[in-house]
Parts: sequence; C-alpha cells; structure tokens
Amino acid sequence: MIVTVTLNPCIDKTIYLHQLSIGAYNRVKSTRSDLSGKGINVSTVLSRLQAQTRCMGLNFRGNAQMLEQVLNRRGLTQDFVLTDGEIRTNVKLFDESCQVMTEINEAGPTVSARAVDILLDKIEAILDETYLLVLSGSIPPGVPVDIYRRIIRMAHRKDVKTVLDASGDPFLLALEEKPYLIKPNAFEFEQAFQKEIQAGKSPLEVAKNVVDSGISYICISMGSDGALLVDKDHAYRAAPLPVEAKGLTGAGDSMVAGMCYAIRRRLGPEAMLRYAMAAAGGSVRLEGTLLTSKEDLEELLPQVEITIL
Repeated sequence: MIVTVTLNPCIDKTIYLHQLSIGAYNRVKSTRSDLSGKGINVSTVLSRLQAQTRCMGLNFRGNAQMLEQVLNRRGLTQDFVLTDGEIRTNVKLFDESCQVMTEINEAGPTVSARAVDILLDKIEAILDETYLLVLSGSIPPGVPVDIYRRIIRMAHRKDVKTVLDASGDPFLLALEEKPYLIKPNAFEFEQAFQKEIQAGKSPLEVAKNVVDSGISYICISMGSDGALLVDKDHAYRAAPLPVEAKGLTGAGDSMVAGMCYAIRRRLGPEAMLRYAMAAAGGSVRLEGTLLTSKEDLEELLPQVEITIL
C-alpha cells in the first residue's frame, strides 16, 4: 500500500486572468475552487491508476466535512486526525497571456501538540502495511518543524521507503534521515542547495552529491524545461511535453504519483521519469487542481522523450 500524509490540506481557488497587471485593475475571466493538499492529490492519481492507497494527515473541524465528502466521492480510504480550525484557502492567479501562476497561500490554523502525537501514533501503526510513505506539502503552525524527519525515522525502523516533496526547513531537516526519493522543483532545489550552487557547482553536480549522500533518487521538476532524475548510476533528462497549460497546481503531485506507481510496480528509473512526466502532463492541461486520469497517462506515456546524460 502507498500511504500519503497531508498535514495542511487546502481549498485551491484558481482565478483565471487574460493578463495579470500588478497594482492595477484586473478583470477576472473565470474562477474555480478545488479541495486539495499535496498528499491528497498524490493519492487521488494513484487511485485512478488502480494502486492501493490511503490518505492520512490533519483535518480541521470548521469545515472538516468538505474534505471527508470529497475523499469519499473519490473513493479514497482516509484516516485523518480532527483538530480545531478551518481548512485554509490558497489563491492561484493564472495569467493566460504568459501561462504563469502566482500563488498566495495561507499558513493554516495552529495545531495542538496532542493532535500531532495522535497522528504520529496512527502513522506508526500503519507502517507494517505500507510499501511507500509519501510526505508532501507545507506544515501548519504548531506542527514541529522536524515532523518529516521524525516520520522518516519511524519508517526506516520498519524498512518502509519514503518519498519527500516539501520545502524550507522541514525539507532540509528531513534530508538528514535519507529518504528514498525527493522531488523538489527548480526553485526549491536552488533554495535548499544554494551554498553549493553559489560555490560554482552545476545543478547536476549537486544532484549527484545528494544521491552520493545516501538518497536513492532525486527528481527535479523544472516546469517548461522538463525534469531531471538522478540515481547512483545515471542522470535522466525528460523533455517537456507539448501540452497547453491550463492549470499548473497539482502537476508536481501528479509527478510524484507517477513515480510512486512505477516504484510500486518495481520499474526502473527511466520508467519512473516517464510515468512522472506523463502524469504531470495530464494534470497541466486540466483547469484548476483537476488531476490526471489513467486515460491521460496512457495517452501521454509514448510521447515522453528521455535522454540519458
């Protein structure tokens, strides 16, 4: 089973503009709202690919039924810890003239230490049934900054592979426990390894150093430049797919889901990247935080072009 952990679920409100003018009047072309969260998105795509998955994390009493109803409609198994507050709203401004997304994300409600302890106990209890554990997204106030590091340490005691898709201090601290796969985007990668990059090392050199440190795979998503996957033997570069971008939110989560699907099927690194790109491409061409389907993935898989560097 592939278990995903979402600590800070959200409502993504995507606003489409013909062209975004900062500091000026902007007319909205259309809007849509989607219940989201990085781990939830990963599980949604995995479920559509007929992979066994379970959503775990934190839910908030103020509008908890919204999350529960959406996951039930998607047929997803869920086990969330209920705590005070309301699910946050993130605003996504999509400039259609240049296909650029501007994001304005709320921090989320403050979480009690008791809720964190209950969640950690739940995660530990499910590890015996877990093949892959996916930790992704931001952490709300009150959750310890080393939460991902602690969870990865628990998983390693049970020989469970972990996938990390986060940023900032939670990401950096978790790297100390050597997750199986990490997936920063280009900006997150530059932030995390800015000292090495400023010292003159190329992104590929830095990625190889990360793998040499004990992390099996690093995948860097680079938007319109495609993606890079590095393991101990090779580096694989995927060209961007020729799809029209309508919704960028959730594409990175679809990419993680594609790689998890390939890992669960015990496929090699080239196949991991191929599934990642096809899943991401299927999401990019859908509005808002709509996510790729099995049909999207199967259509796009043959179109992925990969070069071994």
